[in-house]
Amino acid sequence: MLRIVLLCVAFFGFHFAPLSAQKTQKGKATFYSKRATGARTANGERLHHDSMTCAHRTYPFGTMLRVKNPANGKEVVVRVTDRGPFIRGRIIDLSWGAAKKLGIIAQGVAMVEIEPIGKNDGVPYRIEEDKPKIPDLEITTNGSPLYDEWQERIKQRNSTPSEELKSNKVHNQQHSEKSKAKELLEKIKNWEFDLF
Repeated sequence: MLRIVLLCVAFFGFHFAPLSAQKTQKGKATFYSKRATGARTANGERLHHDSMTCAHRTYPFGTMLRVKNPANGKEVVVRVTDRGPFIRGRIIDLSWGAAKKLGIIAQGVAMVEIEPIGKNDGVPYRIEEDKPKIPDLEITTNGSPLYDEWQERIKQRNSTPSEELKSNKVHNQQHSEKSKAKELLEKIKNWEFDLF
């Protein structure tokens, strides 16, 4: 009886959080070769080397992960689309594009930190710190000579009768067809036929 109690305490007394429930993981990251482009991933999608995707052993498909390279401070957000890596010590396989943004292409294998940021069906994105700010501009067009010229051209174009434009097109088309027919007739006249 004592053995059963000790076994129950040992089994239920210690709680281990699954790998996917941990907040931050640290380990080695590798990346897919560019030659893997077009291969099917575990969730059925096709891999593209520029996509911001990754393979992870336990996170559900579609989970967005923030991957940080502590060596240079670069970060990228990727979406889990595949399973792996299945090599001891490695925790994530990145797409070639994500690895390039993290600066680990030359190394091949690099230490990274992974943090889940939620499940999302949207498009993964690159984290860019220096986004240009677009200033608020007021654009005035009245009184500009270009604006007045533009208005005049619109008036001229609208004042041209559409029947006249259509008849010009029909006339030009008929003329080109007549000239083509004449050229064809001349070619036929120059042919010599030997029937016997």
